[in-house]
Amino acid sequence: MKTAGRLLLLALLFAIITSACSTQQHEIVPEYDGLTVDSIDFNGRSFLVAQEENDFPGSIFYYPQDSLYYDLLTDHIKKIEQQYNMKLNFSMEFGREGTFSGMLMSAAMSGLNICDFVIMRGSNNNMKAAESGTFYPLNYFPDIIDLKNSDKYCPLNILECCMARGNIYGVIPNYWPQKSNDGNMGLLVAINENLINRYGLDDPRDYYEQNIWKLSKFDEIMPIFHIVDGENDIKSVAINTRYLCRGFLGSYKIGNVYEKDGQFYPADKNPDLLPALEWGLNFLSAYSDDYLVLEGWNYTPNLAAGECVMAFTESSYLLDMAKQLDNFGFVPFPAADKYDSKDVGLAFSTFPTFSIFTGTDDPESCARVIDILFEELEGVTQDEMVDSLYKTLFFDERDAMIYTQLYKNAVYDYFGVGGNLQQKIETVYTSKTAQEVISSIEGTLDKMFEERMLPNYMTMMELQ
Repeated sequence: MKTAGRLLLLALLFAIITSACSTQQHEIVPEYDGLTVDSIDFNGRSFLVAQEENDFPGSIFYYPQDSLYYDLLTDHIKKIEQQYNMKLNFSMEFGREGTFSGMLMSAAMSGLNICDFVIMRGSNNNMKAAESGTFYPLNYFPDIIDLKNSDKYCPLNILECCMARGNIYGVIPNYWPQKSNDGNMGLLVAINENLINRYGLDDPRDYYEQNIWKLSKFDEIMPIFHIVDGENDIKSVAINTRYLCRGFLGSYKIGNVYEKDGQFYPADKNPDLLPALEWGLNFLSAYSDDYLVLEGWNYTPNLAAGECVMAFTESSYLLDMAKQLDNFGFVPFPAADKYDSKDVGLAFSTFPTFSIFTGTDDPESCARVIDILFEELEGVTQDEMVDSLYKTLFFDERDAMIYTQLYKNAVYDYFGVGGNLQQKIETVYTSKTAQEVISSIEGTLDKMFEERMLPNYMTMMELQ
């Protein structure tokens, strides 16, 4: 069906979106019909990419039109179109967030072929769309899309956000600049470097490099980084307790699945949960004079105003910091003492993914397009990406290097479909003992674990 005709089908969807989206759907795995492509020649076919609307009209994969990477990507696409006799069209006529996912879900349920590919920005809807049958399973094409190639498609721990019952429905162009950083990852500790220099404090980035950025070191510097300078009471760090929960779970590398002696269990059975909670509760009690408790999530204004030396944050707020501070740095939250400083687990809930729409008439051709499209862009190397981040966003090359590696240890938090361990305990742990917290959540993760987490985990293990 021609692109224009597909866009006309959008009008048909509005009458059925409400009823479709209000009905709980089970995963639909489309039947593979064995279509093949004898040669890499698409015979002039046009493929339509439905891209979730964003604040940059005309962007492609969220590269704004006035950016270098947009130019590199459009050149890349033009070469592909010419070499493989095809056309890629991008449309943002499908709306954003709930409207976007609802439109696609309704089209899939109605058997309407409105596009070939979907770029879903995130908003915790990726897994919902995968479970509803909106996307086609990419692991059905192992000879075309090598999901073991994490350099090209991103590591499986990130792709988990677009998995359903063991199938993988979305990939991320990891060769392309900054695409592995489009998610919202935390917990990070941002640093006002001007205050570090003014008061002669040790830079936590040095601790990180020396592999001593551990929870014990964080405890040690809490009273030291609390500065009283005349009338200025500068706290060591700005926090909220939900952020802190994310931090100490990552410190102990508590993921979604606990494995012991070949058996698999929900995260609440992980024995490291007890010391993690004990550390968090002790931190809140022991250093209550040294930290600043704030509402919300973005503490950039407080850090910029000099109210604190450090602040808990997420990767999505680093751009704000670059705009408001003339010298800042950051490190991941410190690791538990038994782990390497650079091996701490981060959490994320959203990542833009690229998927095949289940209604396309030729999913195998679409798989071949992904394989071709996701190659490296000419004109930029990994070193140049780091250098560009250093020159445009950060004040120290170390920050740029850390930023490009954040995704490697990130854990999907299943927020969009009910949440993982973090969501179970983050609002209750401060009012109980560590053991009481564990007892209170016993069994609450079992259904999520059995239906979602374990099947996805087993697929990731098989593909490693």
